[in-house]
Amino acid sequence: MSELGDYLRQLRGTMSLREASQRSHGRISHAAIAQAEKGINSHGKPFTPSAETLKEFAKLYNVSTAKLMKMAGYIEKSSDLPSNAIPVSSEEADQPVMVYGEIQAGVAKWAEQDIIGQINVPKSFAKRYGAKNLFALKVDGESMNREIPNGYTAVFSKDLEPESGDIVAVMIDSESATIKRFRETSLAVMFEPSSWDPSFKPYVFPKDGIQDFKIIGKFLYATSECI
Repeated sequence: MSELGDYLRQLRGTMSLREASQRSHGRISHAAIAQAEKGINSHGKPFTPSAETLKEFAKLYNVSTAKLMKMAGYIEKSSDLPSNAIPVSSEEADQPVMVYGEIQAGVAKWAEQDIIGQINVPKSFAKRYGAKNLFALKVDGESMNREIPNGYTAVFSKDLEPESGDIVAVMIDSESATIKRFRETSLAVMFEPSSWDPSFKPYVFPKDGIQDFKIIGKFLYATSECI
């Protein structure tokens, strides 16, 4: 059993494989959990979970994604990345996604439509969400630094319907764009910051007023990969 497999087995504790799968809402099959713990696939060959599966394990057991990534060998153990960052390995990184001009995680500003580069995303993401639905934006600002560090590249899907609580890229006043956490109540739609700096304020759109915004993408993950 590998270091990662041993750690995953400890995290599962007294839960059965089937119970752990159910608690992941079916995102990780009980067979995949068993293979990850043993480090061997159904054909008896060495097995390492994909980046996306490790993210689901992190959610299931409430642990750091970065820690699991380090154990799996996707990133160097000396690397210091936030828990929501998903580094891309050379084996997984085979689907290029265009990166558009910087989007400000702070005061909304115009999102430049010029392509400034590209990054590679895990092929599992491209398969799951559809390569044509993925786009990336370079983050510039500190209003979301609890979730996405300034300077990181944020990957979005433009085809997913966001739910209240999701992080989104949103156009404000038809001319500016920003990243915020989407909240919806019976009275208003809000786009909230998630920052260590309390000076950042939410955008609030009462439902009986003008709804001058457009959500352009649902946040999937952030990466420090160079463009």
